[in-house]
Amino acid sequence: MEGSAPEKQNIFKYIVFFLLTAAAAGIAYYYFSPKEADIADNNNVLLFIQNKIIDIDEKLKSGQTDSDLATSIAWHQSNAALYNEALNHKDKQVKEQSNILKDKIIQIQTKQFPELRKSYIQSKEAVLKQENIQIASTGNRNEILVFTSEKFEPKQSQKSFLKNINEIVHDLKFTKVIFRWSPDNKDSKEYKISLKNDSEI
Repeated sequence: MEGSAPEKQNIFKYIVFFLLTAAAAGIAYYYFSPKEADIADNNNVLLFIQNKIIDIDEKLKSGQTDSDLATSIAWHQSNAALYNEALNHKDKQVKEQSNILKDKIIQIQTKQFPELRKSYIQSKEAVLKQENIQIASTGNRNEILVFTSEKFEPKQSQKSFLKNINEIVHDLKFTKVIFRWSPDNKDSKEYKISLKNDSEI
């Protein structure tokens, strides 16, 4: 015999109540109980940070940089990526170690980036000379990139050239690019690059 409509409604109410109660219990458990996945994730991030600190310390002590420019840039980018990821973690140990990592990254960046910028310029001198373009740097930290050539007199050629080197300019943290096109260097155009300097991540 089928139940009456009120009985069915009551059963439905009980089912809904049970599901809501179960959902609430699940939410409470998720937010207020220790989560193995989060603990494992925190441990992994902590291990990565500690290993990275050791890696940076070794480079600071040895004073060596990777001979390959692209490899060095990728290494610095991985440092920044790890630090930025650690910022999203609420774990106390991760936060403490990420502060240490921040100091180490700033130390290695301020030490290596002036050298990397100089290496980049040296690596491009010969090939640009064939195109009658001189490349140089200025500034206390080699942070200003300078190109000299008659080819840069048209403003459009400056912008086109700047667009082609945009990625490496940002990767190496150049703060300004200057184009010169007269022998006495009186005629020039400066382009300020908006990005973080060597002491910022």
